[in-house]
Amino acid sequence: MTSSHRNEKKSKVLLVLVGVVLFCLVTTRLLRIYPGENYGGDLTTLLQAARSVAKSSSATRNEAVLTNERGALARRPAVEELISKLRDASQSASGGEYSLIDLPGLERERWIRDNPCKCRTELKTMYKRRRWTTDMEEDDGLWDAVLEEYSKLHRICLRRIGRPNLRRFFENKKTIKGCKFAIADYSTGGGLGNKILTITNTILYAIVTQRVVLVPTSTLLPELMCEPFVGSSWLLDSNEFPIPPWNSTIQFRPIWKYHHEVYEELDRTLGASAENFKKYPPVSTIYASTMEESQYQPDSRFFCDVEQENFKTVPWLYFTGCLYSIPKLFAIPGFRVTLEELFPSRRVLTRVLRSVMLPNDFVWDRIVAADAKHLKNADRRVGLQIRYRENTVEFNEKNSLVNQRILKCGSENNFLPALADRNATLQSHEEERAADPSKFELKVFVASLFSGFVDFANESYVSHPKMNGEEVTLVQLSHERTQLYGLDVDRQLLVEVFMLSFSDNLVVTPRSTFGGLAQAYGNLVPWFVEFRNDEPGAIERAPCQRAQTVDVCYQEADQVYSCPYDPSVDQKRIYDVVPYIQKCLGIDALDGLQLITMDATGEMEYPLTSDSTVDLPE
Repeated sequence: MTSSHRNEKKSKVLLVLVGVVLFCLVTTRLLRIYPGENYGGDLTTLLQAARSVAKSSSATRNEAVLTNERGALARRPAVEELISKLRDASQSASGGEYSLIDLPGLERERWIRDNPCKCRTELKTMYKRRRWTTDMEEDDGLWDAVLEEYSKLHRICLRRIGRPNLRRFFENKKTIKGCKFAIADYSTGGGLGNKILTITNTILYAIVTQRVVLVPTSTLLPELMCEPFVGSSWLLDSNEFPIPPWNSTIQFRPIWKYHHEVYEELDRTLGASAENFKKYPPVSTIYASTMEESQYQPDSRFFCDVEQENFKTVPWLYFTGCLYSIPKLFAIPGFRVTLEELFPSRRVLTRVLRSVMLPNDFVWDRIVAADAKHLKNADRRVGLQIRYRENTVEFNEKNSLVNQRILKCGSENNFLPALADRNATLQSHEEERAADPSKFELKVFVASLFSGFVDFANESYVSHPKMNGEEVTLVQLSHERTQLYGLDVDRQLLVEVFMLSFSDNLVVTPRSTFGGLAQAYGNLVPWFVEFRNDEPGAIERAPCQRAQTVDVCYQEADQVYSCPYDPSVDQKRIYDVVPYIQKCLGIDALDGLQLITMDATGEMEYPLTSDSTVDLPE
């Protein structure tokens, strides 16, 4: 036998031995991970399980390679640091039980089967079909990598405690290294837009600060949305867990402290010197902190570095409110670079909503059905969101004015056709339609508590020929005339939010979080219809104004830093320190702040106008 033949035989034997060793290792891992499974010597079942683990490991390696390639193109050290912190927290939380860290292929498949979410794979297609707007979505894999690591921390902490034991864990003021919590609630009485935007604030904050986010069942959100964190659940039973404001019992008041008590403790510890913080970083003695019941947002000191360092040592935080506040997370110096690297175009709300706030299959099927029936074959889709805040009183006063302004806005900005002949009849219009059935089809979706615009447009718009002969169809799914609440209402409203978000062009009502939610999901820069009356003797107001960004306005936001331990920013205007955080337009909410999103070239979406930089009166 030649030397080459002997070497070849040795190589084959070595490969076989390596294969046997790997099979044994995988088998041992499976039996350790699934001690409760009865494989009963069924070699076929075990082999299938082994293949599943091998496939999962291969996919993980491929993703790691892909992530490394992306990282080689543009390294983002702050994001890498965030991922490292999430991994460190997971390692600590596991307590050395490394089986808690992994989510084997079979278990992942089982979780996905038990928590289906068709929207996760189908939503992007709905946006890509639009012909008149570009869906510029950041998709470099970094946010997905952060979510994967965060999901790992989420499931480790809840498995380590045991979901049935969560209340007892809290009552006894227990802690686990690596596990901190953020309860994402909202103020009762707010609509669906307020609810989703408020809870989204807390979710992003929890991810950046490595906290396990929990959403109370009383918000109804867990019954609307898919479970977002693989292998875990964000659901918190409101009837079981002692959630402020103490609806059922007062025995937990000694545990829950208000945020201002955290600041007061910090002030007693540091005195008036920020240097004391650098020398002796304080450790809070507070176990659980909640926002003041009268507030709709965190107060100004929450958005400061030293205060955030102190909150790190508080195991439980409770958030409520009804205002969108993500822009001011970018104002926190310690968060800013990480958020800038994660969301270079500042389309943070669109990215978070499309990955974490996805409608469950029951709601998604209704969305798909409504779209197929009303919008699917349109050449162009226009969304109109019309909100009369004072209900019937304001509707009766402004309906005619708003309707005229919407038509003028659409005509002047070329997304609604101009009328060719206002004296033409419905009969002549139908004859024209029959003569050329292949004409451009425009569908207008209206979301409003009132049917005023549809009634008006059908009478004076749809029933008459258009300048270019477009075929116009109006769609409105509901008009209750007053705001209602409840799970069925929220489901219907979420359908309408997504129908609006599928638009090529969107017109919204100023200060409406419902319209804002649609613009964020749709990644759209909308037009604000002008609701203000013309001033006597003044120039007639423009019918609408284009927004300056995809981002929603953070209404009623404090615009000045209040950071007593950080003189570099204290009492400075936020938009002077962070240039891409600017005042909202006057037509929308001049007392607010918002992120200015960037286009594909890295430039601001729309140049800032003087309307967005007018100082508020002292």
